[in-house]
Amino acid sequence: MKTTLAGSVIQALNTEAPATITPESVYWHLEETTGSQVSKVVTLSVSGGTQSLNCFQLTGTVEVLRLYAEITSAATLVNCTNVFFELYDSAASVDITKSVAGAVLSGLAVGTFLVKDAAAGVVLAVADNADGAVTEGSSTKIFDQFFVTQKIGENTYVRLTYTSTDAPIAATIKVYCDYIRMGSGTLVVV
Repeated sequence: MKTTLAGSVIQALNTEAPATITPESVYWHLEETTGSQVSKVVTLSVSGGTQSLNCFQLTGTVEVLRLYAEITSAATLVNCTNVFFELYDSAASVDITKSVAGAVLSGLAVGTFLVKDAAAGVVLAVADNADGAVTEGSSTKIFDQFFVTQKIGENTYVRLTYTSTDAPIAATIKVYCDYIRMGSGTLVVV
């Protein structure tokens, strides 16, 4: 037996979420428990060197539930090494995944999946789809959650950095970030 309240909740969830979410609304509670997602396709294009690509701009503090990516095109992806995520505050960076001897994407195919599944000192996990892959995080978690905080008065970004000797490299990666706002914190695509 449905109550009037349960019917109202179901009806509310069957409609498009409003552009501005009202505190204490059904959408607000849903977002507070499941989080929001931002995604961006970045183009790898450096010609023999290192490139850092800003993906998301941070305001305030957010809890990152999942940070992951997928190779979406790989026209020239022969040599792509030292791939990692970092927090960059327009002057300095802090590792989100290991930045020294980071992940290697050389020769990997479209559909290869990258996952932050451990602490910042650990290399980004790569699920190579050439033969299928099983990826397990530390203990029982597949994704490693963490908080990021904006540097006061500075533009602060979550970015992807890589090194290549291809001249030039030609590939795209779609980066996803699922997060929960802490107070007024947010992430936006740049």
